[in-house]
Amino acid sequence: MWGGLKCGRSNSGIRMTSDLPTGLDYEERDGIGIWKIDSLAEALESGALEEGEQHFREHAGQPDMNGCVVQIDDAETGGSDTLEHVAEEWTALGEETGIDRTAYVTEGLARMAIAQKNDAEGHTAKGFTDLEEGLAWAKEA
Repeated sequence: MWGGLKCGRSNSGIRMTSDLPTGLDYEERDGIGIWKIDSLAEALESGALEEGEQHFREHAGQPDMNGCVVQIDDAETGGSDTLEHVAEEWTALGEETGIDRTAYVTEGLARMAIAQKNDAEGHTAKGFTDLEEGLAWAKEA
């Protein structure tokens, strides 16, 4: 976490904010939004994921943002309810915001399962294990 820090655009092109619940964080690098989730199942169960999704709507829907990254430290889904939520809500988010690409960064096969659940029209989702690789791919949008 960024210790409650909120920053504007810096010379490095990084903007950080932590107006999100515990377990979620956001930063922006060179016009790419990066949402970080500590535990997908815990965020869904606690209601924090809903706040994160609203934050995504507000930021990813900006005209100058075409790509984003969702980094999940613990992608253990907690069962079919979590994947069903991802399929419904994250597809809707992709369609509402008009974002072109989303890179899902996490360990194991979960990255592919999550990426395949996003069926937003005109949107491409791909799974990665490395944040920098996912970020580079998202920048190509």
